[in-house]
Amino acid sequence: MHTDAHVMPGLSEVEAARLLEGHGPNELPRSRPPTLLARAARQLADPLSILLLIAGFVTLVILAEVPEGVAILAILLVNVVIGVSQEVKADQAVRALRSLTAPMAKVRRDGVTRRVPAAEIVPGDVIEVAAGDRVPADARLLQASALAVDEAVLTGESQSAEKRAGGAAGPGTPLGDRDGELFSGTLVVRGSGTARVERTGAATEMGRIAGALEGRTKGPLEADLAQASRRIGLLALVAGAVMVLMGLTRVARGEVALLDIVLAGVALAIAAVPESLAAAVTTALALGSQRMAKLGVIVRRLSAIEALGATTVIASDKTGTLTTGRLTVVDQVAVPGADLWRAALRCNDARDGLGDAVDVALRAAAERNGVRLGAGEARLAGRPFDAETRSMAVVTEGPLLTVKGAPEVVLARCEADAERRRLADAVGDLARRGLRVLALAEKDTADLDAGSLRPLGLVGLRDEVRPSALQAVADCRAAGIRVMMVTGDHGDTARAVAEEVGIEPGPVVTGASLDGDGDGRAVQLREASVLARVDPATKLDLVRTLREHGEVVTMTGDGVNDAPALRHADVGVAMAGEEGTDVAREAAAVVVTNGELGTIVTGIREGRRLHHNVASMIGYLLTGNLAEIFLVLAGLVLWPDMIIPLLPVHLLWINLVLDGIPAIALGVDRPAGDPLALRPRRDGLLSGAVLGRVAVRSLIVGLLVIAAVEAARRMGWSEEQVRTQAVLALVLARLTLAYVVRARRWTFERGWWHGRTLLVAVAATALLQTLVTLVPPLGAPLALVPLPAAGWAMALTAAVLTPFLCDLARRPGDRGPAPGKVPAPR
Repeated sequence: MHTDAHVMPGLSEVEAARLLEGHGPNELPRSRPPTLLARAARQLADPLSILLLIAGFVTLVILAEVPEGVAILAILLVNVVIGVSQEVKADQAVRALRSLTAPMAKVRRDGVTRRVPAAEIVPGDVIEVAAGDRVPADARLLQASALAVDEAVLTGESQSAEKRAGGAAGPGTPLGDRDGELFSGTLVVRGSGTARVERTGAATEMGRIAGALEGRTKGPLEADLAQASRRIGLLALVAGAVMVLMGLTRVARGEVALLDIVLAGVALAIAAVPESLAAAVTTALALGSQRMAKLGVIVRRLSAIEALGATTVIASDKTGTLTTGRLTVVDQVAVPGADLWRAALRCNDARDGLGDAVDVALRAAAERNGVRLGAGEARLAGRPFDAETRSMAVVTEGPLLTVKGAPEVVLARCEADAERRRLADAVGDLARRGLRVLALAEKDTADLDAGSLRPLGLVGLRDEVRPSALQAVADCRAAGIRVMMVTGDHGDTARAVAEEVGIEPGPVVTGASLDGDGDGRAVQLREASVLARVDPATKLDLVRTLREHGEVVTMTGDGVNDAPALRHADVGVAMAGEEGTDVAREAAAVVVTNGELGTIVTGIREGRRLHHNVASMIGYLLTGNLAEIFLVLAGLVLWPDMIIPLLPVHLLWINLVLDGIPAIALGVDRPAGDPLALRPRRDGLLSGAVLGRVAVRSLIVGLLVIAAVEAARRMGWSEEQVRTQAVLALVLARLTLAYVVRARRWTFERGWWHGRTLLVAVAATALLQTLVTLVPPLGAPLALVPLPAAGWAMALTAAVLTPFLCDLARRPGDRGPAPGKVPAPR
């Protein structure tokens, strides 16, 4: 124990003021939040948003289609509002961190100890801390007396950290092993100490975490939709340009006005943009979030629902997620005739469920065994647990000395007899099971340092595994999801818990054993099944490494130390149990109210259902839009006398009114069987294979509609009837396409009547189209006219043939597992 702290005067007020001016206040960095206008501008910079803005302007101003133009701009406004609100919520994470900083601190200035605002602490200050204090800055210990600090917010360790002057320190040592340092924001639970401040504000470990919370990684759905925006934007521009170029030759021949061709090109470009996509996806995710909230999964960012379903790796915290987060006595080895639990009560500082976790667990075990201390067992003297002696000693009336501590320390002070040897052999057995082992001994003496003690026995404590964790891990394996354990606890403890819950065998990697940088470190992080004694930076490295190698990562946690990884994972899941922090909740995209891994698996089930539904929506909308483009461009070549087969008002009617209802219905559809069988594609929602299917299906729909239109022309129908025939055939074929895109193997594997929401949506849309086709006053604004019976027969034929031909075109690889069957673990 160092004693120089007692005579250190600390800094002078003049020195402290100079250092405060140079280093700035001891506060976490505060960046000026962007204005709402700046946030909205960022949302509008998305390519699809730009296209919707242009489409809305052209439709409203140039084409004078007020309802359609207002609808497009309204969809854009909803998307911007949602995006801005999510940004504002994310900024609350750093503000939550600031609530953990100490408002006041005891500091030694000019030889006098005084209380000053924590913001005025500077490097070089000498601070004093005691039980109940929150540490104001990162500091190196000069003196410590039975000092223990709860560092769970930084390290994730379930046990308080024993501190000693002259202990390990420095950035080369993992946080959990720096027993010679105090960290800003942690809580002193026992003892007292004096320390010299080394880092303040942004330079502290808490400040580094605040810095890591800046920014956010896009989840799979956001990345896929951003990619979709770029590709759809390019498609729209190309389609409009091709339309205009093809029409210029006819303008040159005087067959059509230039303005008509330009407006048709603009309309075709608008048709290429699935205006209903953003609204349909948002609606599906919002309804999904409501269902998940009832299951205990609170979604803070809608896109995280789909990302949950796409999860390939869960990096699970141990304490509070796989385990209960509370130490429990699970085994004991007692000397015959010894009163082990009475000794555990005598040598104990816990009161009313508060105090060191070990003392709380021992007191609870003693009370379960019906043991209470009597009036004649009052404490006369004592020495609290100390990191250097690794033991605690008390003297009670009698006098009777009771010692509790590390087995190697306590047993070394006992008499060398058969009982001591038996207990020494039992220590290894308990430790190999991942238990924290304590030994107790006693002697009839008032000497706190006495030897030749009588051994009483051993106690094994463990953070108990949650009963639901075993089933949750098994479900994840069956669904093809790899579960890793990431914890700040010791490697042996982590290994024992991992084996108990069924995490697949693999190496246990500690923060100290990781290579410094480069490929070797990345390989260790990827291949580890258990990561122990890791700090926040390592957790963040793990998330980034896994994502760089194509994994979709769900990270769980409840402490400040988890916040950076939660923020940058594809899905950050805050476990909102008793120990959950506001910082973790604000950094995460999802909050699990009961803190159980099994609840996350429930969320993954819902996420996989939604992933399947979003993929169906995208396939449905893109296939229909591409079919429209194909029909219009082919019509320019096949039917030059018509100018264009579909007028701009037809394209807007189909895209804005008829697309939205079936697309939203697909978003709330409930596929048959266990959703865990719906493994998401690793190559994303808009991979080459997906686009290939979209192209083939759009070609099928386009050719069927062309056939119906050509038949109508050959029968000598008027131009208005031919265009109405094109619209009717296209709408009905696209409605049956909704059943094609939602199926995993063939269109009617469940029967068309399964899925009442989709059935109602398809029937309602078909009825709407029927009314505007049959009733002239309704169809006149849309340039639609009644058709002969032959026209209806041809349109219905196109609708019936669409699923049949699309099924013939399915490749074997497109056919997933049968509904209800969960794939075998990979």
